[in-house]
Amino acid sequence: MSLYLNPQNLHIEKASDGTLRATIEGNRCGIHVEVLRAFPISSGEKDLVLRDGGGKELGILADLQGVESAQCNLLQASLANRYFLPKITKINSIFERFGSALWDVETDRGATQITTKALHEAIYEVTPTRFMLRDTEENRYEIPDLSALDEGSRQRFSGKV
Repeated sequence: MSLYLNPQNLHIEKASDGTLRATIEGNRCGIHVEVLRAFPISSGEKDLVLRDGGGKELGILADLQGVESAQCNLLQASLANRYFLPKITKINSIFERFGSALWDVETDRGATQITTKALHEAIYEVTPTRFMLRDTEENRYEIPDLSALDEGSRQRFSGKV
């Protein structure tokens, strides 16, 4: 059974190893705390699940109202890191070698190189024009609308799928 947490009885801090630590009502503590969005994940900062490093649920925050500002910033940063999803805006090149592919792309977060496994393993078609890629480090990238990319990017992508 999930427990909704009272923001007044919750204290979030960053531990020396960079992970989050939560103290609830002064007597329950969670280390290596993860912050996740409950479904639907599109609900943003509502119904946030807090879990300890062992996967045990500590409780649910209905929203961030009432959470102290510095603690709210820690929770928001954790969410931003967990749900980081750069959008590919241009494909400069895709080079395949030894069962891997090296992508030179531009994203909404800047230029980068992505290494993926074999292309058929790395690309997931969400819709006929929307694709997700997963690199060898399990980072995800999105092509929100293939038809919105420039002609060269579309040709490079289509020639490799």
